[in-house]
Amino acid sequence: MVGHFAPEVGRAMEDEFAVLIERLGYRIDRKRDEKSGLDIIAHFKGEPINPKPPHECTLLKPSFAPEGRTAFSLKRGDFVEGDIDELLEKIKKAEGLNEEVYKSIRGASIVTNYTKTEAQLDHFLAKGVHCWDGRRLIFYAVKARSALELAFKGPLWEEVVEGFSKASYLIQTWTGTGAMLVNVVILIDDHDKNFTMGHDHVEHILKYIYEKSLKPMVDKTRLDVQVTFKFHILGIADKAVVENAYFDYARKDSDHPKVVFSGPPQIFQYGAAPWATLLTSSSWI
Repeated sequence: MVGHFAPEVGRAMEDEFAVLIERLGYRIDRKRDEKSGLDIIAHFKGEPINPKPPHECTLLKPSFAPEGRTAFSLKRGDFVEGDIDELLEKIKKAEGLNEEVYKSIRGASIVTNYTKTEAQLDHFLAKGVHCWDGRRLIFYAVKARSALELAFKGPLWEEVVEGFSKASYLIQTWTGTGAMLVNVVILIDDHDKNFTMGHDHVEHILKYIYEKSLKPMVDKTRLDVQVTFKFHILGIADKAVVENAYFDYARKDSDHPKVVFSGPPQIFQYGAAPWATLLTSSSWI
């Protein structure tokens, strides 16, 4: 039994990771590929599956992910520098195989359940490999689950915040009794240890979402818009600062006519306690 444990655990991780990236909008080209020795090869399409939502759902490629077809190497435990070199060597050899799926690999990502420091993540990136560590896996799992649950209620899109390249938001709407009801999930996918969400960052994001998404709803329908917000911040955030900035903007009715901010925002930061998001509520919406 002991001899079967390691391969079975590895297989289970590969299967669950495949579900995660499919729900993020990837399509899997190869899995446990013997020819190349690569764990998973996938390309991004932007439409989640497994399951496929009943309503339209369009997601953006995670900002911390390679461009183009990507080879993923999965490590249940920790890994060493040699594992990075091995992944790059496997990709190089795969390019010589006589199949387009191998020749068209453009990116490399190593995945681990362990948490890496910001300096380590940047070091791996400098070598050409994106590392999805335990913290980011929880962050992306939250994004995938939020997107799926929202998309089962109605059409869902993800938009990037202009001028804030690592910030995006999921937005889903439906018509209630005399008003548009809107859910917004803000995702800050930035592990930079020198970046902390400030009052000005929050205000910029909220203003952008209003101008880009909420104001057009008001102009088109002439209905009031009632909106709820969630913040998921990969790095460190002072919740009091984020909440105060949110309420400062929410109270300025003249800055967002006919848009009502429903209740306090939910704020999750992953830099110190990524698991804390699981303690708050059974509802993700």
